[in-house]
Amino acid sequence: MSGTLVLGIGNPLGGDDAVGGHVADIINRRRRKAGASLNSGIIAINAGPAPESYTSVIRRHHPDLLILVDAADMGLPLGALRIIAPEKIGRLSFSTHHMPLSTFMSYVQSDCGSVLLVGVQPAQTETGTYMSDPVRKSANQLADAILEGCVTGLPELD
Repeated sequence: MSGTLVLGIGNPLGGDDAVGGHVADIINRRRRKAGASLNSGIIAINAGPAPESYTSVIRRHHPDLLILVDAADMGLPLGALRIIAPEKIGRLSFSTHHMPLSTFMSYVQSDCGSVLLVGVQPAQTETGTYMSDPVRKSANQLADAILEGCVTGLPELD
């Protein structure tokens, strides 16, 4: 096993639903800018709405930690970040994906040390809307937490 793999999930044209991909893009921009001085054990991929398209990448890298980032209506304040346990996924509203995230997590679990889903509370996910400022701010905070290796310290969804 090696390092951390981040899959940013969501529709890039769907306002706050784009937050997962945005987090992956932030991580990649910061790593390019900093060069070798920033955590090189992290791979970040903007997976769009179909994370299942990246199962071969997960198998090839066999990460110690797979972090899935997605907008999730958790009934919390706008931009709130929460780690979501697989058994709580069914009661939440996620954007349309080709495969339910709980199924995807079960499918890739054997190829990873552990799988972590981080939800970001959206305000707007309609096609053609823009990402809200609070969600954009949370995306930056989440990217920081991932790069600093402290993402597991985020609060869990009750």
